Amino acid sequence: MRHHKGKSFLAPPRLFKSDKALFFPNLYGQTLIKKSEPRDTTPVLEGKVSVVSVFSSAWAERQAASFVVEKNNPELHQLVRGSGGVAQMVQINIEENAMKAMLIRLFMPSLRRRIAGPDWGRYFLVRRGLTDEIRDAIGLLNSKVGYIYLLDRNCRIRWAGSGVCEGDEKDGLVRSAKRLIEEASQRKGEKTAFQTSTRLGEVAKTKKSNGEQVATAAI
Repeated sequence: MRHHKGKSFLAPPRLFKSDKALFFPNLYGQTLIKKSEPRDTTPVLEGKVSVVSVFSSAWAERQAASFVVEKNNPELHQLVRGSGGVAQMVQINIEENAMKAMLIRLFMPSLRRRIAGPDWGRYFLVRRGLTDEIRDAIGLLNSKVGYIYLLDRNCRIRWAGSGVCEGDEKDGLVRSAKRLIEEASQRKGEKTAFQTSTRLGEVAKTKKSNGEQVATAAI
C-alpha cells in the first residue's frame, strides 16, 4: 500500500472479459438537478459506456481526477464528446457521515457552478447502500482512496483504477474506453439498420396490401 501511494490495486492494461466481469452495484442518491428527488444510478448508467469516478473525500476526488479530468486526460474527453452520446462520465460522492453529507448539500450551488448543467444528473451524493460485501466485490477497499470504473452498456465493470494515476494506467483507460465505445457504436448502428429495414418492410407490405385491396375493389 505504502509502495503504491495508497493504491488499492494497479489498473489492468486491458479490459476485463465481459463474461467474467462483475456488475456495478445500483446506488441511490441525490443529484445536482435542482428540486429533484433522489434517484437510482443504474438507469443513468444502463445503455451507455460510463467512466465512473467514486470518492469519499476531497483527497480521494483529486486522486480520481488524476485519471479523468480534462487537463490530465484530454484524449478521454475527446473520446466521450465524439462518441455521439454513446459514452458519458459519472461522479459518485459517497458520504455516509450525516454532518459531512449536510455540508456537501450546502455547497451544491458551488458544485453546480463548477459542473456543466447537462452533467448535473450524472453527479450523485450517496448516503448509504454500499455494504462491506459490495465494497469487497468491486475492490472499493479504502474509503480514503479515489476509484475509477469503466462500465460497458450492461453496467459490467470492464476496467478499474485506484489512487493517483501512474505510468501507463491513463493510456490503459483510454484504450479500453475506445474499445467499448467502438463496440457500442457498432451495435447501435446494427440496431438502427435493423429498425430501418423493418420499417421499410412494413411500408412495402402495407403498400402491397393496399394494392391488393384496390385490385379486388376494381373487379
